[in-house]
Amino acid sequence: MAGVISTPHTLATEAGMQMFRAGGNAVDAALAAAAVLTVVYPHQCALGGDAFALVESASGDVTAYNGSGAAPAGLDADLLRARYDGIPDAGPLSISVPGLVAAWHSLSSSQGTLPWAELLAPAIALADDGVAVSRSLAAGILYRQGAMNRALRELLLPGDRPLAEGECFAQPALADTLRILAEEGADSFYRGSLSQRIVRGLNAEGCPISSEDLASHQTALDDALSLHYDGVEFLCCPPNSQGFVLLEALASLDALGLSLDARGEGARHLLQALLMAADDREALLGDPKRNPIDMAALFDRTALANRLSHAIQTGQAPAVNNPVAHGDTVAVCAMDDSGVSISLIQSVFQTFGSAVLEPETGIIFHNRARGFSLDPEAPNFLRAGCRPAHSLMPLLLRREGRVFASLGTMGGKAQPQILAQLLPGVMAGTASLEAVLATPRWVFGARDIDFPGPTVAIEADAPAELDQHLKIHGLDVARVPACSESVGHAQAVRRRADGELEGAADPRSDGNAGVCAD
Repeated sequence: MAGVISTPHTLATEAGMQMFRAGGNAVDAALAAAAVLTVVYPHQCALGGDAFALVESASGDVTAYNGSGAAPAGLDADLLRARYDGIPDAGPLSISVPGLVAAWHSLSSSQGTLPWAELLAPAIALADDGVAVSRSLAAGILYRQGAMNRALRELLLPGDRPLAEGECFAQPALADTLRILAEEGADSFYRGSLSQRIVRGLNAEGCPISSEDLASHQTALDDALSLHYDGVEFLCCPPNSQGFVLLEALASLDALGLSLDARGEGARHLLQALLMAADDREALLGDPKRNPIDMAALFDRTALANRLSHAIQTGQAPAVNNPVAHGDTVAVCAMDDSGVSISLIQSVFQTFGSAVLEPETGIIFHNRARGFSLDPEAPNFLRAGCRPAHSLMPLLLRREGRVFASLGTMGGKAQPQILAQLLPGVMAGTASLEAVLATPRWVFGARDIDFPGPTVAIEADAPAELDQHLKIHGLDVARVPACSESVGHAQAVRRRADGELEGAADPRSDGNAGVCAD
């Protein structure tokens, strides 16, 4: 089947291309790539992580897949408060139920065409044979080595020496786990033989996750959140995803009749709109079962216009509350000529997640429990069975009733900012996607982008005048190296006006895009 796929690693892209050549659709290609990424990019995603996806079917229906897991019943907020200032950023008490494997299986069974086992075959072979350490993985090992449990150190620091870029490393235990998944399906992870090993191994590390926690997990399917702006419909996953942050920022600009400008004088307006929406994320986002958000009220154009107008007139920045570091995520974007499109995001949250590898299964587990708060008044207060406030936010763009672009990015809470800066180029269609993704950009944050206080970090090769455009009261402005992973790496594919498929991978990653002719 003809199709296009973009991923942050060349081996993942090749796995997706194999599925296209075998007659699979965009969902098949994306899932094969996603499986390979858990082998070659374990610092950014793993079987022990979460995933979100948006899929447009060949008939034009769009479905949101929520593959985030809940807090284990045994992870008690009172006990954590007695021992820590907050939820630990690594270790066994930072682990929530992983939802990624169930999300993959739900996507495959509802939207895919190839056999489940065929999708996992490339990942199994690479885990068995070994892969070369990428630039990004080598940097992640150095950054996070102090937090790793013994099993993860033995894998990535053999002889107490960090693996270097280009060295080959194999993961035989992970290969065996992938084989079991291929043979027994995702149910093995949550209710079968793998679940028993996972619980036994994590309990030995001090994680309270139980068989009941795993068995109760289900992928949630929902309608996408939708916003029309500048002739395009923007589709995101609903909460507990932060996708609404981007939509709110766009609605705010629209309410004041402002253009989406990330590089000129209008960049200040975009920054203010994103700051305002980020403030709402901190105040509102949690599990919608307990804390639903009134989206109609949030997107009220009159209220948004008044708030953004006040922010612009006063030049004040809302509080930037980003207390965690290094959100590590991968995006896979794919489309095919049957009309199927997918944006899939998967993650371990921070670099190597909890930094806990369960040795029998070879699975690294995320630290997504960090998405909860220990404040009982917070919308994302830690409660058993609740999903955390989540940074993952796939994005589809639709025009005249059909998706024409699929985007996704790493970047933690900065994902809405990064995507907003890509949108003008993606929508216009005059520049190549490669040029759009390579364009210098900026993000705001604090400790999550390695600055002690609220800062707008601008890549060194961005126009000099951006420093002044983005300077508002309460935020510092600083330059970071050009082509820096600190401003996220994004993936994008689109169907051009002439019907041709186009894809590109961010030069800040180790990936590429591939187009398969029918």
